[in-house]
Amino acid sequence: MLKESLCIGCGICAKACPFNAISIFEEEVRKIVFEPAKCGECEYECNDACPTHAIDGKPDDATLLFEYAHCARCGKKLKHVLKEAEYLSKKLESMGEDSQIAYLCDECKRKKIFDVATKYEGYLG
Repeated sequence: MLKESLCIGCGICAKACPFNAISIFEEEVRKIVFEPAKCGECEYECNDACPTHAIDGKPDDATLLFEYAHCARCGKKLKHVLKEAEYLSKKLESMGEDSQIAYLCDECKRKKIFDVATKYEGYLG
């Protein structure tokens, strides 16, 4: 069963599936297609791989669409989708980390880290 409301569109399930029953299409939006007819005799690797437990047993036939996230600083389209960024942000926050990191591109993350390091070095001097 597929719990669509729990799916964050990360695509980890597709990478874990030994029968290619879950496909990812990177277009204007990320499209994840679940085709249970392709499922073979497996250990439901997709279930174990899913970080949100959105799949329980054999997934349903479904096509899910996910909007990409954009960098909060420069606006660049990120490699992950908005629901995945929201999930990562909550995880970071629960660990006491800066949750905004989930909404930054790699270049802006480097700039942010450099800004913090420069301020720290200035404090030491």
